[in-house]
Amino acid sequence: MANTFTNQHWIIIAFIFFGFLCYIAILRWQDQRWINKKYGSDNVRAISYGVSFYGRTSDEGKMRRSTGVLVLLTDCLYFRSRRARMELEIHGEKLLTAYHDVRHRGEELHQSLMMIEFINENKRKDTAAFKVPYPPQWIQAVLETLKKKH
Repeated sequence: MANTFTNQHWIIIAFIFFGFLCYIAILRWQDQRWINKKYGSDNVRAISYGVSFYGRTSDEGKMRRSTGVLVLLTDCLYFRSRRARMELEIHGEKLLTAYHDVRHRGEELHQSLMMIEFINENKRKDTAAFKVPYPPQWIQAVLETLKKKH
């Protein structure tokens, strides 16, 4: 019996792989449940998990990347990072524009970014950078959802 398991390393690898998949599914389910509880499922227009947030132009210090969930709601764009315990909420009336770029805070990031230009809490123009899947579709969805009302 012990000899059977020593020659079958693929079983251990399969358990680890499926355990990791279950862990990711549980985290996404928890995020989805939390978003629905906070905003209601009728207000959610789009969700992307594993979105990288590179901060705002008004942030001081070195640029840091934070990974989390990006949610487009009927009236705002919401980002939440689980590890960094950070949240960013950009309301539609504060949104100036959304566009595509590869630079943020003067640095070339060598990847497609969705840039969100908005008025921050200090009533100054600010820009947030997100690495999202399919940036052109996200940009279009943000502009169509949030700009049409304001």
